[in-house]
Amino acid sequence: MEKAGELIPVINMGVHESLNRDYTVVIIKNASFRPPPTATVQLVDNKGNLLGEEIVNPDQKKKYKEEEANFINPDFVLIKDQSEIEEDLKAENLEKNPTKQAFVLPPVQFIEVEELEDTCDVVSSSPDPLADLFLKTYFEFEDDPKLASILVGFNVKKDE
Repeated sequence: MEKAGELIPVINMGVHESLNRDYTVVIIKNASFRPPPTATVQLVDNKGNLLGEEIVNPDQKKKYKEEEANFINPDFVLIKDQSEIEEDLKAENLEKNPTKQAFVLPPVQFIEVEELEDTCDVVSSSPDPLADLFLKTYFEFEDDPKLASILVGFNVKKDE
C-alpha cells in the first residue's frame, strides 16, 4: 500500500479502502474501458493541500489550461508552483519545515456497482504495478501493458 522510502512516497489509499469492504472483486480492463470519473493520482502535502493531480477528462484539462496551470505532462498538472515544490523538497528546508509531499492514489467512485440495488460504500482502486502483474498472472491473463487491473470494493446493505 505504501512506498515510503521514495523521495516522494506513494500511498495507495484506494487499495486500502477497497480491501476493507465486505467484498472486493478484480476487474481486468483494456483500453476500451471507460476512463475514471476522478483523478486516480494526486500530489498532496502532509497538511492535506492538493499540489497536483492527474487529468482524466477534457473539461478538467480545459479548466487548468485556462488557469495557466503547470502541466508536467499532458495528463498531470501541478496546482502549486513547481519551483515552490522543489524548494520544499530541498534537504535543508525539510529540516526546518517538515512539510512533505506524497503521491496519493485515492479511492475512486465506481458507478456501475453503486447502481446495484443492495450495494453501498463502493470504491475502486488501481493496484501498484507488481500487484497488477500478480493479479493478471493469477487470473491467467498475459502481461500486456494494454491490460490493467482494478479492485472494486463494496458492502452489502443490511436488512433493517
